[in-house]
Parts: sequence; structure tokens; C-alpha cells
Amino acid sequence: MIEQLNLFEESSKSKDEEIIERLRQERTEFFTKNLTPRQHRLIDYLEDNFVQGKYFTIEEICNADLGYELNTNPKTHDKCVALGNDIRQINWKVGQRYSIIVKDKKGSCKLCESLDEFNDWKDSEKKPLEKKWEYLNNLTYKARLHDTAPFINLNNRALKEDEIEFVDVFKG
Repeated sequence: MIEQLNLFEESSKSKDEEIIERLRQERTEFFTKNLTPRQHRLIDYLEDNFVQGKYFTIEEICNADLGYELNTNPKTHDKCVALGNDIRQINWKVGQRYSIIVKDKKGSCKLCESLDEFNDWKDSEKKPLEKKWEYLNNLTYKARLHDTAPFINLNNRALKEDEIEFVDVFKG
């Protein structure tokens, strides 16, 4: 009986949930594959040239002949997309190389030296995400107001029956 209920619950997943789950699986597979030779060269370079507290600039890494190309286009903000992607993959993957690479606000990077440094970096990474999450929650609240009718105005005064209008959040 319990198995039948579980099967029913799984089959009641929405299309969106199925798509999200598939994308999550694809992303997990992508980030848990073996490290590429270029990613190994990056870690080796950071380990071989390690100086306590030193961040390596994007230019230094691109000029080190590791397989990264510096983007000199002044109209783009990312100087080396491949480097950023490789750092995320190295940090995501567990089991091959246990290094954690931290970046500063300018994009320079280095091997993480301590748990305190990691926690500071993690907190700095969380702040913009928290603001984004708050923004998305506010928009979700706003979207839920669509086709509802408030009974009070912004001054907390009860609206008369002829003043009540349905909220139209979405135009179209």
C-alpha cells in the first residue's frame, strides 16, 4: 500500500519539477566528471607558485601558458570565461584534488589557506545571493497578488465597495 502511494506521488510531479530534476542531474554529472588537463595545470600552477596571501591575477594566469586566453575586449566584463568556469568545476568536484580556489572581487584567485579564510570568502559570496533571494521573494509575493482584490489601501483604510479593484500584475 505504501509503495502504491509513493508511486502515485512520483507520477504527480509537474512538468516543471521534472525539467528541474533533469537539469539538476545534468549539472551534477557535468560537475562531477573528471578534471580536465587544463584544470590540473591550473591547480599545479597555483600550488607550485604558492606564496602565502598572494592572489594571482587573471592576466598572470593567462600569461602562464596554461591554456587560458585573456579577453581584451573593453565591452565585456569577464576577462577569461574559461578560467571562471574551471575554478567553479574544481571547487565543485570532490575526490580527485581537494584544493579550494577562492577569488577576490577583481577575479584574482589563490588556493584557500585556512578554514577562517574559506568562511570569510563564503560569507562574501552569500551576500549578493541573499539580496537576490529577497528580491525574488518580493516578486513572487507581487505575482501572487494578481487577480486579487485588496480591501484596504496603503494607509490601512478600508476601501468602499465601489473603490475595490482587482490587481492586474501581468499585462497581456
